[in-house]
Amino acid sequence: MSSRIFLPLAAVLLAAGCGEQYVVGYDYRVASRDPQITSEQILRVVTRSLDRPEASASTTATAWAKVDEKTGEVTFTLGAFGVGKTTSIRNAEARLLRDLRYGFGDRVELFCNGERLRADGTVEPRASSAAPPPAPEGAGLGP
Repeated sequence: MSSRIFLPLAAVLLAAGCGEQYVVGYDYRVASRDPQITSEQILRVVTRSLDRPEASASTTATAWAKVDEKTGEVTFTLGAFGVGKTTSIRNAEARLLRDLRYGFGDRVELFCNGERLRADGTVEPRASSAAPPPAPEGAGLGP
């Protein structure tokens, strides 16, 4: 009798324990401001930076970098198990920013999900390109 209860209970506990873990991913691209920097040079630095092992292999962010044939930019996705931007993704991102700054200075830019990342890892605020819509003519506040 207890074995019939134990199996479903173990399955529920296992599912509950794994319920908070998701696969998260962030899309990155590295663009060059300097035409003398080639995509292959950037790819070499990015690959070397992302291939370095972390202290705990179970929490490592994984990525595969490649050159986008249309734009010539290096693109990759950092993925890991967790919720939000995990520690392994933040560590890989910080290491990559450091390696890019060391290799190229300010001649390359790193974007995460379309947002430009500053050298300190913070997101650069976007300038609002869309002006608020004008108020309709004759629209007053009172009767």
